[in-house]
Amino acid sequence: MVDKLIFDAEKYARKTYKAINALFDIPGRGVIQTVDTLTEIVAGAVDAKYYELAGQTPSDFLNIDVGRGAYSTGLFQFTTAYVGATFKECLINPASNAINANANSSIAIDGINIPNNFYAQRYAVRQEAIKMAARNAVTFDIVDWNEKARAKNYQLGFQETMFLGLGDGRTYGLLNQPNVTVNTSLLPVAPEKMSTAQIKTFAATALATSFAASNYTIMPNRWCMPTRSALALGVPYGDTFGMPTIKEVLERAFKEAGAPDDFKIVHTKYNETAAANGKGRHVFYNTDVDNIVMCAPLVYTPHPLYAQGSLDLISDAEAQFTGVWVKREGSILYADEQA
Repeated sequence: MVDKLIFDAEKYARKTYKAINALFDIPGRGVIQTVDTLTEIVAGAVDAKYYELAGQTPSDFLNIDVGRGAYSTGLFQFTTAYVGATFKECLINPASNAINANANSSIAIDGINIPNNFYAQRYAVRQEAIKMAARNAVTFDIVDWNEKARAKNYQLGFQETMFLGLGDGRTYGLLNQPNVTVNTSLLPVAPEKMSTAQIKTFAATALATSFAASNYTIMPNRWCMPTRSALALGVPYGDTFGMPTIKEVLERAFKEAGAPDDFKIVHTKYNETAAANGKGRHVFYNTDVDNIVMCAPLVYTPHPLYAQGSLDLISDAEAQFTGVWVKREGSILYADEQA
């Protein structure tokens, strides 16, 4: 994910200073000091960085395309497929006296799209609160904490959308794509409940099953599992001191079987009940942007405080985001725990 500064702190400070002082006849009575403090804290509170999830970031799970298609109702991408003659149909006899009828090459053009979601939220600050802070030198900053709360609310909503979508029938997450194949045989029990023999069987078949789901064209480089499984797989594989963990054994088995070098296991709490039977759902997928991506056409952007009427200051924030866009459905496979 690209780091992106979402607003200029000095410009924000100048506009906020102007808006607040528009409410006062005599700005020299402690207000200027308050404004300086407010704008300095706000500029530091809203840095362009997404939340973290148990030490992981969104880019550990997916690539996030930032800044493309802002203010569009949806994003669209063309797709093409070859529909011409087969390779063998293109063979000719150059020694023939007749004119060779060369086979034809052609493509079919189609498209895929995903809707864009628009977010907007505001908070208000009363003139009385600012005057009280100026008079009493209150260290608690109401603007700072309003902004922190709003930013966190957006970040948590973005996080949930990434995994579960919005539940509106149009925006889906990583765990509930409607057209992805669901496998119910790979995990008769959760990984942490497997015997050593079951772990070996799983390691030998999981990658092949995922590869087959893509018609043998795309290897997964992520395994997204329930957090409880990830934590349980941190124990040694066997009873001998110095043995690698079960997680390390599985990651190594996948890589040695042909998975990309950047293959790794990630985890969330959302996975723990995402299966149709209410049990854990495991996801094998490849994070290449031509396979799967989430878009943020407009990153979370707070706008400067401005005066509304004689008493209120308003701050609006806006953002735009999509759900998880699975461009190649064969690049992702669900494996649901059965027990």
